[in-house]
This record gives sequence, C-alpha cells and structure tokens, in this order.
Amino acid sequence: MINLKCESISKHYNQPLLDEISFSFRGVGVVGLIGDNGSGKSTFLKILAGVEDQYEGKFDWNVGVRVGYMPQEIVGRDRLSGGQKKIEKLAELIYGGGYDVLLLDEPDNHLDFEGKDWLIEALSHFSGLVIMISHDRDFLAKTTKYVWMIEDRKVRTFPFGYAQYEKVYENEQVSLERLYALQLAEEKRLIQLVKDFRLRLAQGKVKPSGLRAMMSRLERHRAGMIKNPAERRETITIKSRIEGKRIKGKTAVLVKDMSFSYGNDLVFKGANLHMFVDEKVLMVAPNGSGKTTLIRLLLGDMLPDEGVAKVGVGLKVGYYAQEHFEALDEQKSALQLFMDSYPMYEYEVEAVLRQFLFSKQTMKTRVGLLSGGQKARLQLALFLYRKPDLLILDEPTNHLDIKSIVALENFLKEFEGSVLLITHDRELIEAVGGRVVGITDKKIKPVWKS
Repeated sequence: MINLKCESISKHYNQPLLDEISFSFRGVGVVGLIGDNGSGKSTFLKILAGVEDQYEGKFDWNVGVRVGYMPQEIVGRDRLSGGQKKIEKLAELIYGGGYDVLLLDEPDNHLDFEGKDWLIEALSHFSGLVIMISHDRDFLAKTTKYVWMIEDRKVRTFPFGYAQYEKVYENEQVSLERLYALQLAEEKRLIQLVKDFRLRLAQGKVKPSGLRAMMSRLERHRAGMIKNPAERRETITIKSRIEGKRIKGKTAVLVKDMSFSYGNDLVFKGANLHMFVDEKVLMVAPNGSGKTTLIRLLLGDMLPDEGVAKVGVGLKVGYYAQEHFEALDEQKSALQLFMDSYPMYEYEVEAVLRQFLFSKQTMKTRVGLLSGGQKARLQLALFLYRKPDLLILDEPTNHLDIKSIVALENFLKEFEGSVLLITHDRELIEAVGGRVVGITDKKIKPVWKS
C-alpha cells in the first residue's frame, strides 16, 4: 500500500498557484489529476516527482518507495512519432522500471486508439499507484479509481473514479448555485434593511447602535457567502464567422491519385480524398500512418511525388498544429504575437484574449512560460481570428482542459465552414459528427464508427 502525506505545499509564480495544500492518501490504483489549464497540475506533479524544488511545505512517501515520472514532452528516437515516443517511454516505466509510484503528465496525448487501449490495459496490471494528468473523458472513465482536482489553488480528493466524479461534481455545482442564489437574495434584503435603518436614524426613530448592529449582520453574512459557482463554469468563447460567400458543391480539399515517400519510406500510394465546402471530415488513422504528412502536403509545405494534394482555390485556411512550437514564438507574449499577426490596438487584443480565459498577467507572460493548455488556447485564438473558410486541426484536444474541449466540440458542430479534423478523442468524434476516414494500405479510406 502506498502512503502520501502533503503538508502546506505552496507554490508562487508572481501570484499564488498552489496554496497551503495539505492532505493524506493511502491506496493503490490510478488517480486522475484534473483541473483547468494553468491551475498547477503539472507543477504539483513535478513537486511530487522531486524535479521541482522551488516551493514551500513538504510531502512524504513511504520509506523506500521508488517513483517514476514522465513529463508532458518527452525525447525519443527522431523517426518516432509523438505517440510512438510516448508508448516507448510508458512501456519502460510500467514494465521495466521496478517503480512503486508513477507520475504521468498527459500520457495519453498523441496516442491513437490502439495506443490508448494498450495504455488502459497496461495501467490495469500495474500493482502500485499512478497519479496521472489527462483531459480525455473516455480515457479517465476507463482507468481511474480516484480523482484529485486542483481548484482554487487547493487539491480536492474524491474516493471514486472519473465516471462517478462527473455526476457528483455536477450535482454539487447545482446545489452550490442554489445556495449562492439564496445567499445573494439575503444579502440584498440586508442591504435594504441597512438603508432603512439609516433613514430611520436620520428621522430619530432608531439609535446608532441599532444601525451598527444591522451593518455588522450584513458583514457577517457577506463573510459567510460562498464564491459564485458560475465563475468556475466559465469557459472559453470560441467563435469564427465565414467572410466569403460559400458556393455549394465547391471543393474544399482535393487529394487525387497522390503518392509520397520520405526517401525509400512510402507513405502514400494512389491516395484519394475529395471534401466539399461545408463538409466535416474526421481522420482517425494510427500514429505513423501519415496524417501530419498529409496536412503538410495540403498546405504546400511539401510536394507529392505523384498526383495532387491541395485545398480549394480562394479558401482561407486556418491550421492548428499538433506541436505548439511549430506555430508559436515562445520568446514573445500572447499580446505581442497577436499584434504581430493582426493590425489591432492593444485593448482590442485584450478583449479577444479574455474570451480565451487569459488574464492581464498571462497575456503579457512569455509564451514559453505558459502551460500546454494555455498555449493551445492561444493557438486557437490566433488561427480563428483569421476567419478561415477551412479549418485543419491536428489533434487539437492535446493539452486542452475538459471545459475547453467541450467548448471546442460545440464550436465545431456549429461552424459553417469546412473542417478536416485529426483526433483520437472518441467523445469529440461522436459530438462533432461528419464523415470518418482513416489511412490504411497507403490510401485514405472510409471508416465505420463503432
């Protein structure tokens, strides 16, 4: 059995990130560590792994416990895809390390369906404790025995898995919203009573002590009021409108008898895909099959050896890259990147970034210091502001927190333009709908959803 005791753990980055975290845990199995982007999940995991030493407080594992850690971004052999690197590292940690505790930062990111199924099976056979950050709801529901949630700079622990957590937390929020409404109504009533007492004091009908007593009652009530639960439900505002006139039947993407190789490594042979304007196509092929290569061919970054790979004439393309370093200059701030990309005043940029949950401070923070989720939201903000006709998204849910993924789902369902979406998120596929294709035998073929 694994024991963990945390005492007054605090971490500050100019402002509090983690504040006086204290709790004890005893058990084995998989813990899902969840919370909003930028809430401190990765930092907390680093503290427990011993790779972050600038913090206050302390924690203790059992004597002799061996702890293995995997960060968000890992280095592997150059020819391996992001998912293949993850599998290689995970197999080493789970089967070959002799660890009692595994601390995994988004281990499911970049994994295809087969890779996720492998990881679910592997975790089920691990006899120790796993503390794992993930934003994939289906994956969390299938793996977790406990949930730890970072909220308001604290860690809340739940003695059950994610599927039950979702129901319990939703019911809790509904109850809190009702309580807050009652407290708000009582506050208004007390404010009115204070006003009445002031008027009656001026008329000589009450003593000053009566007004002071009523004001004290109001202050005590305010001190006991809960925080507005609606603020926790705040999510990013994703919207984009099509500027050009859409022509029914117009081609959005054309891949015709296309072949492509990296040297002697054949990736596509006679591949075909035709996508109309207004159509949504979801691609679910395995890692290493050529999905990102297809995008680069469509964008004109590379040329096919044979055939055609292009987007429709006159269409404005918005591309969301799987790796943020491909799209973002990490030496600049979010504010600077926006002003470099668009002729906008600073106050206009601030208004846009606030819709993507950026505070004044994070807007001006160097991108390299932002969390993976904050970088993901920034990339969404930048490419959607172009008002593209065609969205090409390469695994956009990687690093996004759950409420941002839900917002993205709703946006993609309602988006009036064309969408080519590469994803391994089962719930996103079901929510967005559309035609599903894969890559098999070097060709692009229809896939029947299960």
